[in-house]
Amino acid sequence: MNRRDFVAAVGASGASGALDLRSAGAAAEGPRKGLRRERYRGVFAYPPTPFAADLSLDEEALRSNLRKLVRIGVDGIVLAGSTGEFYTLSDADHRRIAQILHEETRSRDVVSVVGAQGLTPGEVIGRARAAMEIGLDAVLAMQPFYLTLTRKELVAFWKQLSAACPDIGIIIYHYDWVRQEYPPEIFRELSVLPNLVGSKEGHYDFTAWARLQKESPMVHMSATDGGWLVEMYRMGAPGVGSVNLSLMPHIVHRILKLCGEGNFTEAEKNLVLFTELSGHLKSGSGRPFLYPSELKGWSEYGGTARSKALVDAFGFLKAGPPRPPGIPVPAEMQKRVRGYLESRYPELLPPPDFADTLPPGSKLWPAAKFSSTS
Repeated sequence: MNRRDFVAAVGASGASGALDLRSAGAAAEGPRKGLRRERYRGVFAYPPTPFAADLSLDEEALRSNLRKLVRIGVDGIVLAGSTGEFYTLSDADHRRIAQILHEETRSRDVVSVVGAQGLTPGEVIGRARAAMEIGLDAVLAMQPFYLTLTRKELVAFWKQLSAACPDIGIIIYHYDWVRQEYPPEIFRELSVLPNLVGSKEGHYDFTAWARLQKESPMVHMSATDGGWLVEMYRMGAPGVGSVNLSLMPHIVHRILKLCGEGNFTEAEKNLVLFTELSGHLKSGSGRPFLYPSELKGWSEYGGTARSKALVDAFGFLKAGPPRPPGIPVPAEMQKRVRGYLESRYPELLPPPDFADTLPPGSKLWPAAKFSSTS
């Protein structure tokens, strides 16, 4: 959806006022342990899984990344999702990542979430159960995704996972590259499950996301903090899943601060370059996609490789190379990426000490004071 279509969708869905975000947990009492619906709010970061040159898990880099994200005021951190290369992780890797996440967040006011995906119910349940035993708050889970499930099969799977892992919150990963629809009717039917929190809407269908806010008793957070960020806040979104926070945390912070002050016009101005750069370097620009001339060869590398090279080029977090089947972006090209950023978008590069400039206890997502009718 382009910006014009997005604004049209906002006008259509928000004409009668702010979206009806239901009180969290209204349909069912929360679990004894784990994430509850009323806490699935704010900015949830989706950082990459850092690997060393030999492709082993870089535990030192992972801890450093987590501490920076906690310091800048995220409400939650999600590891081992798509950005976290879940499809390359062994069970031992997955458990170790979950353990480190628990250690770095358990004494702080940050929700800990790890991915739980697989081709069979047993694989999904196994990873969710491991996360539950470690003590994490929630899992970002996907139904077995090779085949599209019928509604009856889909409901049966989520009931099975909920019963098998009762002491951890469950966030449904609604990813548009996997052919599985999740209309409001499905979420209303699943809302009786006490530990099913809501969803991460990993797609670009704004109308579908807006409909869920009105018609589902659960909490639905978009994974898009690009062109939608300001308008979603204005409409009363519960929060946002942020990948760009790994690149430009100071810009995300500035935009949301302006939103909290009700200065949406200035917030939109700050969003322009943020969105433009993300589009140019991740997916190219023009028709067909044309990458910047300074980055000849950039398109030869996959999305994960490019995303991790960007994280390292921006310098706030550490990403390292992708694991196979991804092929790392060469060091020479990574230098060209950094040079491109310094020459074209220097204001988007985060200050080296940005995390240390914020007061302790800062939170990125401001308390909602404004609505679409303000």
